[in-house]
Amino acid sequence: MKKLVCRFLCLGIVLAVSMNLVGCSDDDGPVGTLYFPRDVCMVDKPGGTASVEFTAVNIVKLNITDTPEGWTVTADLQTSRMTVTAPASDDSDAETGGVLTLVGYDTDGKTVSADLRVGIGRTVDLTGRTANCYIANYANAYYTFDGTVKGNGEKIPTARVELMWGSTSHMIENLTLDDGRVSFFVAADKKGEFIEGNALIAAFDAQDKVVWSWHVWVTQYDPSAESVTSAAGDVFMTRNLGAGAGGNATEDDIYLSYGLYYQWGRPTPMIGPAYYNCAFAEDHKMYNINGRLTYLDYVESTPETGTMEYAIAYPMSFILGVEESGYDWLYSDHDNELWGAVKTVYDPCPKGWKVPDKDVYADFMIGDDHDQEQTEALREAYGWNLTDGTMTSFFLGGGRRPYLTGLIQNVNSNADAQPWIGCYWTSGLGTDELSASGLYFSLDTDDAASSEFVPARNYQRANGLQVRCVRE
Repeated sequence: MKKLVCRFLCLGIVLAVSMNLVGCSDDDGPVGTLYFPRDVCMVDKPGGTASVEFTAVNIVKLNITDTPEGWTVTADLQTSRMTVTAPASDDSDAETGGVLTLVGYDTDGKTVSADLRVGIGRTVDLTGRTANCYIANYANAYYTFDGTVKGNGEKIPTARVELMWGSTSHMIENLTLDDGRVSFFVAADKKGEFIEGNALIAAFDAQDKVVWSWHVWVTQYDPSAESVTSAAGDVFMTRNLGAGAGGNATEDDIYLSYGLYYQWGRPTPMIGPAYYNCAFAEDHKMYNINGRLTYLDYVESTPETGTMEYAIAYPMSFILGVEESGYDWLYSDHDNELWGAVKTVYDPCPKGWKVPDKDVYADFMIGDDHDQEQTEALREAYGWNLTDGTMTSFFLGGGRRPYLTGLIQNVNSNADAQPWIGCYWTSGLGTDELSASGLYFSLDTDDAASSEFVPARNYQRANGLQVRCVRE
């Protein structure tokens, strides 16, 4: 009997200890919470001051760590605001920005933390520039736009956003969706210098399906300040959509002058080449929000994949043309009005700009001397200066993404095919069924005098061509 009582006592002690341990396990983590609703704080000038709100629950004390060199930061627990002062312009040892950490202590002395990016820059509200392409002209700047609007006006049920790709690792950071507004930070490089590039941000609905995507063109180019006007009155950008330059003085200039590629009627860009001469048909590297490499998909058009719904839901898919689709990326529901004389919801150009009309290049010609003696030198030109007698602008010979493979190709039609050709969409239709119209030019690498210039050529719509936007 004593042994039985002892066993029950021992069991009771074990159960009590076990229950006590389980009860304590809920207290292992911090009781308090701490976070920044907006985790970027930009100061508009050296020596300037800005403040940002934070949320602290069951926090009794604060500490700030990892403050960038030269910055002054204070946090007030009573008002739940942090004040940030940038270093003066004459402080050569100071950092232009960085990430600091706010540490909170709860009533038990346990800690919780939240990071805040600070920098000398600006906040840019793009709400009034609704389009499928947003231009980001400043580095170390915070951008916002309406994430419930696609193209130039229709509403979408955005539940979250994600960076699908960026052409430079960590160029786009701190991407968030708050009360329908998309916000992101455009970072400079480690030296504080501007990085030209592109990114694609996707909107997901509550079922985690992509319902739209937006191109962010990170560039110091301002098309409203740098444009050219034709004799017909068309106002052209001086570079391709998505390009970091608009010239051919050096191989670097040529490489930066590649814009993005578009299938006719789709708003979604496809990345340019890895090399200035399109060697190996290799794509430029693309990175996700974590800095990891990501890649395009190539899928044949079928009744399932050859639809606008699929094209929107899979913005990183190049939809290959097949015989059954008439080499359109749309398999059967062919649409002649995806792009048009009036800017459509699917037009890829920024606010105030559009894909040009079919006859826009009708009065143009090659403006460079190109007789046979210059053939060899022109091999490295990678494009022509085109002119209508009133304006002259450089157009890169950037090749295309062919409708059968999607892989970048930039060679002429000579027996010994060599670079280069230029292929540019217009919003117009071709003369062949299910074709669209675009500019075509090439260098004849046997005899430059025989080089081609076709202002309105038929292209299968699944081709990926460059775009030179014109003002609406």
